[in-house]
Amino acid sequence: MSIKTSIKRIALVAVSALGFGLMTSVPSSAAINWLVVGKATEDDGTALAASKYTASKVLSANGISAFSVVAGSDVALQVIADANLTAAAGYRVVMTGFGKVLDDDLVGGDESELLATFTATSIPGTYPLVITYDDDDDWTDASDQTTASVTMTVTAPAAWSKTLSKSFIASGDAAGATADADSDALTASGSATKADENRGFVTLTFKDALGADLATGVAVTAQITSGPGYLVMTADDDTVDGTCAEAPTYSATVGRAISAFAADEANTLYICADGTAGKATISISVTNQTVTTAAWSTKEFTFYGAVRTLAVAAANYTIGVAGGDTTGAAETTITSTNYLKNPLDADTDVPAIIVHAKDSAGQLATAAADPVVISSDITVVESGTCVLDDGSGLYSSGEGFGVYNCSFTTAATAVSGQSATLTFRIADPLGTAGIDYLTTTQVVTVGGSRYKETLALSKGTYSAGEAMVVTRSAVDKSGNPVYDGATAPEVIFNKAIGGTATSVGATWYTKGTVSTSSTKPTVFAPSASGAFEARMTGYNSSTSTSAIVITATVADTATDAAANAAADAAAEAIDAANAATDAANLAAEAADAATVAAEEAREAADAATAAVEELATQVATLMAALKAQITTLANTVAKIAKKVKA
Repeated sequence: MSIKTSIKRIALVAVSALGFGLMTSVPSSAAINWLVVGKATEDDGTALAASKYTASKVLSANGISAFSVVAGSDVALQVIADANLTAAAGYRVVMTGFGKVLDDDLVGGDESELLATFTATSIPGTYPLVITYDDDDDWTDASDQTTASVTMTVTAPAAWSKTLSKSFIASGDAAGATADADSDALTASGSATKADENRGFVTLTFKDALGADLATGVAVTAQITSGPGYLVMTADDDTVDGTCAEAPTYSATVGRAISAFAADEANTLYICADGTAGKATISISVTNQTVTTAAWSTKEFTFYGAVRTLAVAAANYTIGVAGGDTTGAAETTITSTNYLKNPLDADTDVPAIIVHAKDSAGQLATAAADPVVISSDITVVESGTCVLDDGSGLYSSGEGFGVYNCSFTTAATAVSGQSATLTFRIADPLGTAGIDYLTTTQVVTVGGSRYKETLALSKGTYSAGEAMVVTRSAVDKSGNPVYDGATAPEVIFNKAIGGTATSVGATWYTKGTVSTSSTKPTVFAPSASGAFEARMTGYNSSTSTSAIVITATVADTATDAAANAAADAAAEAIDAANAATDAANLAAEAADAATVAAEEAREAADAATAAVEELATQVATLMAALKAQITTLANTVAKIAKKVKA
């Protein structure tokens, strides 16, 4: 077929469909003269929005010639006539090219009626519908039949959203329950024993990309890929108790693998025991409207066996109060608010002792009843209580199975230093009732009030801002550790610690001490170097309180050391400068003395020179006189000689 021929045929179908919407056959003998499809036609129980139909008011103000619905939805056509539709009449709806989709009787009694529903095809496209009304419902005489037509456009449903759709798991067999994000955060679990009771369930809700409920177009496949158990898939919005079976009959919706379950907006997948303990892995995939399958969710469920052992998992508080009080809490839910309260506070959720119940494989398992607490000496500890931790609290001891939170109460006759052994006991599920038990024990003691307290820091010298551990200790008058829950006083520092704080708040003693954390420190040394002190108002071997003080030092920082070195160097430089000044002064004084001496020497030299010059003059004068005398003498001698020769 050529493209041109195809286009012509499509156009012919469209014109024909439009014509069907406007024309109605009107047999002369029919009880009604015309019949049209009305705008109150419903798509999945909801009347068509104005944007979903094309009005055709030729025969009725409420008539339509075409409408659109989502693939796979339930369609209920409204038919409108010019006269009352009779109860004896029948009708048929034929989808052109596909055949009859509906054949039923009319209710009658009005000019309009909403017909029974039929399911629109899952294949998007345009489909002409012909509605035939037979006045007497015998379908033998066309003369009493009236027809109407309308064009139905089937659109693809909104796309399934993998992220907006949710799957949450939960434990238990309660009716009317749905799993949520809180239950999904816990380890879902249940007994491995075959039973009609549901061991757990997964709530599945489906949304389209706009967040609207997705009632059709989604097929769910769920299977246990490893581990024990089997599944039951239903369209339940919330749980129905007892959906599992002790002796199940496997089917398309019951078994270890369930394929292509046609889901609506909310469904429940039940998890059932098959008698084997272990961890089951459940894989859930979805095939969407475009027949594309995607892995969606993986859940784990723990089937536990019969309890075979009890053991103390934690002993938070083991020193009870002399004179009687309840230590710790037997609470099912442990919240962050109440977890931080004193173990003697009536509102506390902190268990004194935590007990674990386990099966033969060492896996946590819930017993048929909570452990009973038996004291070896009721004059010391008169009673105790344990309850199953439900796992829902922020500080829960467990995840809802196999973990018990316990408290104990000392007797009014209990005194410091006494002890008692607490036995935690359940009936052995595999033993003889009333004879065989599973047990575990914990020794607890008794402490009195504060009598002597001490304060200690983890080091004597810290670097600036270094983490510190502050420890307070207390014993009673008998020298025994004080009871768990006795008040530990506030510690105050004379310098800011941790940047802004100036104290470590009051708290309570456990096993006679209370320390700030070394692994998650909350107290830090001051930033300023030098000595600092910590003090608290406590008991010091007395019935009255006084100040208890301890000191430590913050060492110089590198900056401080550099500054100190610079200061020392500056001081030395100043000393050297002072010494140089002193030396210069001495040199100046020496120079002055030398100058004086030089002046004196010069004057002496001048005097000596003058004396020499005077002496020289005198010598010259004497010499001249002597020379004259010698000359005279010589002349005289010469005269004498001459006379002698003569």
